[in-house]
Amino acid sequence: MKVESIMTSDVISVAPGASIEQAARLMVDHGISGLPVVDDTGALVGILTEGDLIVRQKPRTALSWWEIFFTDAERLAREYQKAMGTTVAEVMTRSVVCVRPDTPLEAAAALIHEHNIRRVPVVSGGALVGIVSRADLIKALARGEPERTVARSDAQLVREMQTRMKAEAWLSNRNILIEASDGILSLWGVVETESEKSALETMARAIPGSRGVDSHLLIQQALLTSYSA
Repeated sequence: MKVESIMTSDVISVAPGASIEQAARLMVDHGISGLPVVDDTGALVGILTEGDLIVRQKPRTALSWWEIFFTDAERLAREYQKAMGTTVAEVMTRSVVCVRPDTPLEAAAALIHEHNIRRVPVVSGGALVGIVSRADLIKALARGEPERTVARSDAQLVREMQTRMKAEAWLSNRNILIEASDGILSLWGVVETESEKSALETMARAIPGSRGVDSHLLIQQALLTSYSA
């Protein structure tokens, strides 16, 4: 599934020259926590978030001489502008994480998680065409994933499980026996921890076409304890 299938196309945006008060009023009136900043040509030039506005409420404290000496002057100037600016352009975040309409949802979700942000503007040809938020991704999840119902043979399920196992560094035992019957994946072998056992069962359950998991995985420490008892 692509970003364009879930993005909000009717985006509430703000101009760089708008006042902070105007931008704050837009956020309040529309119940949103961020505004893409778009210039006269429709190009995305920044984003204004709650964080950009909240920082203005913090009292400014005087820096000690050693803080001034070791702190980058450009950063101090930018912090001053964000705290004291009167227009959106002065306060907005200029470095914006964006995606394209054809970006897979998984990639957009990874960006949102990696940068700890709530939304990602969608840009095509430099122009803002939409926005994808955490809420949009959750709604897509709630609708379900049609590809999960795809029919796969037992042999295909086994091969997919083997491929997924090869990609994971946390797996302690690469000799897990995998079988499948009527879409049910059976797992046999010994792993080091309960977390690893649960993760392998999750992996099998998450494969499109899987109808369930029959786990016979044993935990190494539990085996050692039973032998020594």
